[in-house]
Amino acid sequence: MKNNRVLPVAFACGLVFCSWAYSCPQFEEFFPDPKNVSDQEGEYVEIRLDEFRAESLFVQFESKTVLAFAWPDKERLVLVHDTSLCSHGAFSENAVCGSLGKVTLPNSRESAWKLWAGACMDSVTVPRPKSGKAIRRVGLSDEWTFVDENSIPKNSEQDSLLLSRMQNGGAPLLRVTEVHHCPEEPMPEWVEIYNASGISLPLEAFRFCDRGGTLGKAGDSIRPYQTMLVSKDTASLRTALGIPDIRLAHVALGFLNNVEGSLRLCYGNEVVDSVFWNKGTVSCPSGFNPLTGRRDFTPGYQQKSAVGVASRGQTKASSRIHSMNPAPFEYKLSSRVVSKKGAALRVRVESEHDVTLALLDSAGRRVWKSVVSAMSNEWVKVPAQEYLGIGVGFISLSVGEFEDVVGIIVRP
Repeated sequence: MKNNRVLPVAFACGLVFCSWAYSCPQFEEFFPDPKNVSDQEGEYVEIRLDEFRAESLFVQFESKTVLAFAWPDKERLVLVHDTSLCSHGAFSENAVCGSLGKVTLPNSRESAWKLWAGACMDSVTVPRPKSGKAIRRVGLSDEWTFVDENSIPKNSEQDSLLLSRMQNGGAPLLRVTEVHHCPEEPMPEWVEIYNASGISLPLEAFRFCDRGGTLGKAGDSIRPYQTMLVSKDTASLRTALGIPDIRLAHVALGFLNNVEGSLRLCYGNEVVDSVFWNKGTVSCPSGFNPLTGRRDFTPGYQQKSAVGVASRGQTKASSRIHSMNPAPFEYKLSSRVVSKKGAALRVRVESEHDVTLALLDSAGRRVWKSVVSAMSNEWVKVPAQEYLGIGVGFISLSVGEFEDVVGIIVRP
C-alpha cells in the first residue's frame, strides 16, 4: 500500500520538474549559413520562451559582449542583424525579434552559446553549420538536426519576419513605382517594381493578387534597391524600349483597364502595395508614377531621394529612391582633397549592412575595393595616394544596387 501511495507522488514531482524545465527559455534553432541571401540578411537565432517570466533575458556567444533584453511577452525571441523593420504587427502574434548586435554566426566551426533569465540557464554547443541548412534542437536534448532552408515551413517565425519587412513605417519595401496601362502600340503594357529595402526579396513569394503567377521561380530574387519591369510580353517590351540590359520578368498580367483599374502586389496572401488609376490620373498613352500620381516614363530608373543619394540600376544610370526611404548607410570623409605626400584619406561608414567601398579613377574605373562590415562604425583607410594619379578620383559606396559616388581631388 505504501508503494501505491508513493508512486503517484513521485510521478507528480516528475510532472512538476518537466513542466518547470519546459517553461525555462532555451535555444531552439540557429541559421548561421543561409544560401539564398547573405549572412547579414539571413542569419538568425531562435529562442523559445514559453510561459516563463523574468525581468530580463541575457544571451552570450562565447566570450563576446553579453546581449541583454527586457523580457518579451511572447513565446519566441528571434535574434537577427537588422531589427529596424521588425516592430510592425505582421511579424508574428507569438514572436518578437531582437538584435544580434555585432555577433556574426560562425560558418565553419562549432560555436558555444548560453542564456540566462532568473533562475534558468541554458548552455549549448552548436554543431558545425552546413550551407543552406538551419540547425534545430531536438526537444530538450543536446542533439541537433539539420533542416534545409527551402523546407522551413512558410508559417515559421523567419517567414513572419520577412512578412513584417514588407512594411517600413507604412511604406512597402517592394513597391510599384510605374504603371503603363495604355502604352502606344506596339509597346505592351508593363509595370515597374522596386525593392526599396536593404535585403534581397524572394520573387517566388510575390505576385499580383488575382493576376497570373508569381514574379519569379524558386531561387529568383530581386536584389536590394533593384528595379524590375513586369510584362506579359517581355520580348516586345525590350524591343520597344531599346534598353538591352534592363531586368524584365514575364508575368501573365492579363489586360490592364485603360479607363479605370487597380493592381495589388501580394506577398503570399498579404497585400503589400496597391495602385489605383482612372481617367483623371493621366491621359493615354502616358504611364504614371503611383508615388507622385504624375506622368512618368523612366523604365528601370529611380529619382534621387531627398537625402541626395541615388541607386544604381542595371543600365548604369542613376535610379530613383523615394524620399520616404533613408539611405542604407551614412558616411563621412576625412577630406575631399588629399595630397600624394599628405595624410591618408579615411572614410567612416555607419550601416546595418555590409557596405562595398571602392576607389574609382578619373574615368570611373574601379582600382581598389574593400568591404566595410556591418555595425563596424570605424574609420577606414582608403589608399587614394597609392592607386590614383594627380587629379580627380571618386569614392563609391554601395549596398546591393544602391550606390553613392563622391568626387575627390589628389594633389601633388
